[in-house]
Amino acid sequence: MVELIFYIVGVLLNITYLGCGKIWVMEAELLPKMIKACVAFVLLIFVAGCSSTEWSYRYEGKTDNWIAVAEIVPDQETGARFIGKIKNGTDKKVKRIEYQAEVTSTSQLSGKLENPVFTEGFIVLFEDIPNTDQARKDFQNGVTEEEIKRFFGEYPVYRITWLDELGNEQSETIRLNFVEHN
Repeated sequence: MVELIFYIVGVLLNITYLGCGKIWVMEAELLPKMIKACVAFVLLIFVAGCSSTEWSYRYEGKTDNWIAVAEIVPDQETGARFIGKIKNGTDKKVKRIEYQAEVTSTSQLSGKLENPVFTEGFIVLFEDIPNTDQARKDFQNGVTEEEIKRFFGEYPVYRITWLDELGNEQSETIRLNFVEHN
């Protein structure tokens, strides 16, 4: 890695590096420039690595019948994606699910799934994105736990109505709570 950096800097400064333990073919006054360039390059790599830290947050809720999750993950284009998932918490087969998801005070989603298959665990109910330019910019710049909690407030809340294999229709409201990072 060090040799690669020296090689790149050497090419940029129009000098020749002949490899580890070999000689630099350059004028003596270029050596301080070479060292400064290497330090600048290493700092640039370090800063780029620090600025691309990944973040994600999670809300969870549970009832006797369902386990619900809302994941907030970064997205380069939209700033973030909000992914709503649900898992059947019983052994009963579900024929139909109708849901209303209040993701934030300004974002409500609804839908219907016929014959959902839970063999893989969670199924995705919805995906959403921030709905204002300012929110997109905020998420693109990265967000803290406190900012996420303020953004979502008392939400997300899922209202689930389902028809089981016996033809019984039931409804539940699932309040999701913020899950602290470990």
